[in-house]
Amino acid sequence: MTDHSSSAIRAAWGRFRELHDELLDLALGQGDLDDGTVAALLGHMVGHIQYMGLQLRSDPAHPTLINAQYSPWNWGHSNPDTLYLSARINDAHDYRVYGRLGSAAQTTFGVYAGKDDQAHAVKALADDLVVEPDGSFEIFFSREKMGKAANWFQLPPGADSFCCYQTFGDWDAQLKGAIRIECLNPGTPAGPNSVEQSVASFDAHLTASRDLFTMWVKDIPARVFGSLPKNFVIAPMQPPSAMAGAWFVPIAWELRDDEAAVIEYEVPPGAPYVGICLTNAWSEMIDIETRQTSLNLGQSVVDDGRVRILLSTNDFGVQNWLDARGYRSGIVTWRASTPEQPAAPALTVIKTNEIGDHFDAKQRVTEAERAAAIGSRLRHFAARNTP
Repeated sequence: MTDHSSSAIRAAWGRFRELHDELLDLALGQGDLDDGTVAALLGHMVGHIQYMGLQLRSDPAHPTLINAQYSPWNWGHSNPDTLYLSARINDAHDYRVYGRLGSAAQTTFGVYAGKDDQAHAVKALADDLVVEPDGSFEIFFSREKMGKAANWFQLPPGADSFCCYQTFGDWDAQLKGAIRIECLNPGTPAGPNSVEQSVASFDAHLTASRDLFTMWVKDIPARVFGSLPKNFVIAPMQPPSAMAGAWFVPIAWELRDDEAAVIEYEVPPGAPYVGICLTNAWSEMIDIETRQTSLNLGQSVVDDGRVRILLSTNDFGVQNWLDARGYRSGIVTWRASTPEQPAAPALTVIKTNEIGDHFDAKQRVTEAERAAAIGSRLRHFAARNTP
């Protein structure tokens, strides 16, 4: 090893340290942060580094699926009911996606060009594909037509990621599928990098890391979620980066110590999936394995086609409870998969001494029942996250 090589590597690592000091300062500068938000920051920083490490080692000519919204490195107001599998691709290659579908409530596939809320996407619902009786399938995302017409999609210019979304409505009964991706024209085998090539790739990685972190911690919160009035419900929408067939209602909530929020919604007829979840100021899902920070229909008390949920910073023994302990504000996102735009939920802020007026004895749980529900969550995520 030459002195020049050693100096180049040390200088690159110095830029890595400087970047993460910069990102920490950026996060801590995002307004009046509550204790829950600050407590989650160190884990979010490390998770971001873990995810970007996977991206650094990825290659569009040899795509590998990763759990893109695994709890330690999630962002983007993701859905705790969804297993997000993602691979880095580009528009210089053609791709085959194949495997066997599971029994999730909904499975969708997509190729994306651009970044998140500004992305262009080509999306497909598994229900619209030609699938064999045993659930096996193959899809082509390519520049020229391949395979069966219903299972071929034009690869858009600038394509940089493939995603498969498997959304679970019943965590105990539904199983994930076996999804695979391959590049059909990878070209010649890769050779070893020089020190100069390695440093250049690392510097590009640092730029991408800064962009992703800044987008979800500063830019989108300010441009999108920061513009939402507090405790106000907007009409359901379909962002470009969302999975096929999904409608979203993001609600910016804020509560005083003696307040709680009652959220009510009507179950859309025929919807294979409906769910609601909490995210924090870093746009990440909150402690999804260990706390009840999300609820789908299978986990909720449904009364005559309607669901009533309590969002509160203390546990008052309500079965349909979203656990906001440690936080005084954030985003709660309601989702529904349905062909037509569903009716929006309703949110009402109440005093905590009024909770009994909205949730009777049939809607309450014991400590043992709450513990059992948490145990079910732990088992589900352990199974979902096992390769």
